[in-house]
Amino acid sequence: MFTLDDLINADRSPAPYEPGQELWNDPHISKQMLELHLSPDTDAASYRPEKIQAICKYLFRVMDLKSGDSVVDLGCGPGLYCSRLVQKGLYLTGIDRSENSICYAKCHNHHRHTNYVVASYLNSFGSNQFEAALMISHDYGVLSPEKRKILLGNIRNALKPGGYFAFDVPSMSAYQNRINSAACKWYASEAGFWRPHKHFILESTISYPDMPTLCDYVVVVDSGVCTYHIYQTYFSPQSIRSELEENGFRVEAVLSNLGGEEYQSTSPELGIICRKL
Repeated sequence: MFTLDDLINADRSPAPYEPGQELWNDPHISKQMLELHLSPDTDAASYRPEKIQAICKYLFRVMDLKSGDSVVDLGCGPGLYCSRLVQKGLYLTGIDRSENSICYAKCHNHHRHTNYVVASYLNSFGSNQFEAALMISHDYGVLSPEKRKILLGNIRNALKPGGYFAFDVPSMSAYQNRINSAACKWYASEAGFWRPHKHFILESTISYPDMPTLCDYVVVVDSGVCTYHIYQTYFSPQSIRSELEENGFRVEAVLSNLGGEEYQSTSPELGIICRKL
């Protein structure tokens, strides 16, 4: 049974990118995450079906992909992009840490030209193997600068010469909106996203001086106290361009999203198309 000291100790600001409790393979939370991925009414995990379709159509064209090309989808979730792109004659490899999502993808979005793998993309996933890599729904900014460097190295190794990398990140406009609206909340909940039974939740948004990174800090109280740290880094066109160029990529386009809309400074996200040098 938790004590008052446990609750007091949970009320703190973690260091940037300090890990909290595991999310992706928690038996209950992973099921809730899968439901969000599959919901057509929210962009909370995967984008809505019409946006997914627009992204697949645009990326297939702008990255000059053709039937028989190989593509890796990093953080593929339940295979929503793989299942659409394979219909264009591509060979898809989907990588995700969530066993629950990969199991769903194998059961519901399987095709003889798809291969789903439970793994971390911070480990090597190929050498000179793919024409393109995808990372969609802001997964890139969840990682610390050190881990982003490892990821970019793995992607460069996995891509063929001149191969494409397409991904999206939240913008500085979104960062400012989050800062302006940040508030602490505490409330009781019946069964929900965090637990299958009654529990109590404390939520806050933590910012860091001189660093465009936020941590959604969630404390869940039931028979004990668990803390979850959900990080996101926000980028300007200049900062993401610099990071990519330092790690062996040439930026081809900075857009308002991966559906191909022209960049606007007020857009909440950036869609990035770059190529391996």
